[in-house]
Amino acid sequence: MGLGLRDPLRSPRRGGLCPGLGPGGRRLPRAPRRDRGFPSPIAQGRHPHRRDPPSPFGAVSMNESPPPSLAEQTILVAHHALPIANVYLHFRGGPAFDPPGLEGLTSLTHRMLMRGTRRRGRAELEEAIEALGTEMSTSTQRDAVSIGGSVLGRNLEAFLELLVEVVTEPTFETDELEKVRREIQAEQVAGRDDDATLAAIWFRRTVFRGHPFGHGAVGTAAGLAAITREDVLSFAARLYSRPNLVVGASGDLEAETLLTRLRPLYDALEDAPLVGHFDPPPAVVGRHILLIDKPERSQAQLLIGHPSMVACDPDYLAVSLATTAFGGTFTARLMDEVRVKRGWSYGAYARLASERASGNYMMQAAPALTYAPETMQLIFDEYSRFVDEGLTDDEIEFARGYLLNQHPFRVEVPSLRCGQVVSARILGRPDDSIDTYCDRLRALSPEGVRDAVRRRLRPQDLHAIMVCTAAEVRPKIEAMPGLSSVTVIDANTP
Repeated sequence: MGLGLRDPLRSPRRGGLCPGLGPGGRRLPRAPRRDRGFPSPIAQGRHPHRRDPPSPFGAVSMNESPPPSLAEQTILVAHHALPIANVYLHFRGGPAFDPPGLEGLTSLTHRMLMRGTRRRGRAELEEAIEALGTEMSTSTQRDAVSIGGSVLGRNLEAFLELLVEVVTEPTFETDELEKVRREIQAEQVAGRDDDATLAAIWFRRTVFRGHPFGHGAVGTAAGLAAITREDVLSFAARLYSRPNLVVGASGDLEAETLLTRLRPLYDALEDAPLVGHFDPPPAVVGRHILLIDKPERSQAQLLIGHPSMVACDPDYLAVSLATTAFGGTFTARLMDEVRVKRGWSYGAYARLASERASGNYMMQAAPALTYAPETMQLIFDEYSRFVDEGLTDDEIEFARGYLLNQHPFRVEVPSLRCGQVVSARILGRPDDSIDTYCDRLRALSPEGVRDAVRRRLRPQDLHAIMVCTAAEVRPKIEAMPGLSSVTVIDANTP
């Protein structure tokens, strides 16, 4: 089995940070070996150093000090039915922490962990991992970087030793750094070639224009080219630190073994965390259109949205429920209007993407170029109707039932439950949010949901990003009422 180097925009497989960040989980006492249920993490109760939820648009400080103990930073969901253990180390961070002019530093630094240690070069490291019959993968997400894998129980201790070595003894050799740089540069080129990826990159840049929250995981061409080995060494010392660490473990393993084998890691890490004090992102005023020009497009990629709330916002669950009703399923209102009634796009969706210190509300469709301006206007109109007139009680109840029925599948195996708890810890949500989720969802009244939507969403203040052949759609778009600006850029714009 080869060494797995994960796409930095995706979550690791098999018990990593979980498929997408979501509500967290309650940490229960670890059960004895004969128990087939879900035991829990080592630490109990509310995190002793957790701060109150930050303001959705206020300045946010991301460091936590002093660091808690290793046990308090470890989330364990033991389950012994199968002889497989999953262990991932997560470090709070992400692209927002890339220094100005060095966009891409987080991703490059994190990938370099797998390129050799003081004890073994890259080839020897790959062989050592293969000898254990496993993979070790890295992943860079919006709020954390992760490294780890799944391994047979009999090889767990050897795997943990390798994991500690990789994180605490990287060499960051110059020749390997250049190889990783070229790999990421190739991904940047591929991202410009793929219309959907290009739209997503520019959506984030535009919604968070000029702000660290707008950084992409693979950075920019100029930022990546400017990174030196000294930049990587300095950044790694702050990224891989005790205050940033969250350990997620599940499956066939014991707390004593896990803590004993990870103690050298904890002792080797520095106490200095990544310190990030983020001012609020710029407000959107009016409706602004960005057309990303590509020749000979038969289909457009359309993203519409604005900055929104952080993951621990009190209104998050209500707005999330409403978004499910509006555009979260194949039978939702937005899909019905765009696809079923008019046939303009195969799909039309809405989602609330919330992170620890930022968030955005996004609607998307991929209409035929012929119908792209009409689709944009329709989404504007439907979004306004969704906010101003509100959902019906029946729409809200259908979405509530959908989410309640879906919830067990998010926690049905130990690795998923562990991932949800890790997500909660990283996102700043309460430790018991995974177990209170259904009760909190049931407690939302239809009128309360409509009120939250009216208070928190802004249908008149939007950015719309469209990858298209601009000459074919620009006249119709410029004729649309109520627009503040229409801008055209080339698809190869850095």
